[in-house]
Amino acid sequence: MEEFFYIGTQIDEVRLIDLILRRYHTLEALDVLPIEKALRLILTTIEDEVKERYRQEWLHLLPVMVMFQHYMTFDDYYNTCTGKNIDRRPVDEIMQDIQKAHASVKD
Repeated sequence: MEEFFYIGTQIDEVRLIDLILRRYHTLEALDVLPIEKALRLILTTIEDEVKERYRQEWLHLLPVMVMFQHYMTFDDYYNTCTGKNIDRRPVDEIMQDIQKAHASVKD
């Protein structure tokens, strides 16, 4: 019984409600939620759906990646597809880093 309560305290409330909605297919739970939690629930659901679609795509590409020895982890694939790996620093900073890297290689 203690394990049940321990696990219950470790689960994010929004993810728990998302699980309930997926399992029981009812939106009555949203009626009692404050708007902030309802929005977090919706955003979490959307993010999970997108991530699952990319996971399925990655799984379909995995045999080809292994065959041609160009393996990419799912996290790398997901970050590449969603643009999370894009460096958003100013161009000048990026160019300075590139010049430093070139200078260290020449030495």
